[in-house]
Amino acid sequence: MHPLVRDLYKRFLLVGKDYPGGLALVRRKAKEALRNQAHLQDELEIKRAVARGRWMVRELQGIIKLKKYREMKKRYSSP
Repeated sequence: MHPLVRDLYKRFLLVGKDYPGGLALVRRKAKEALRNQAHLQDELEIKRAVARGRWMVRELQGIIKLKKYREMKKRYSSP
């Protein structure tokens, strides 16, 4: 396995711990996405795929931040 791909998978697992859908969902989707791209051999194509994966990690982090913000707003806002 390419080191960039391994690092990307670890990032997905770290983000998945706080994801509202749970770690199992993130792990399953990440494995599925990585298996779909397993045929890539060219270094440039691998880097492009990893860049798309990192973008997805940032999107997941945004969803987590939105969830936390909504929870705080619900707790501390006046009725």
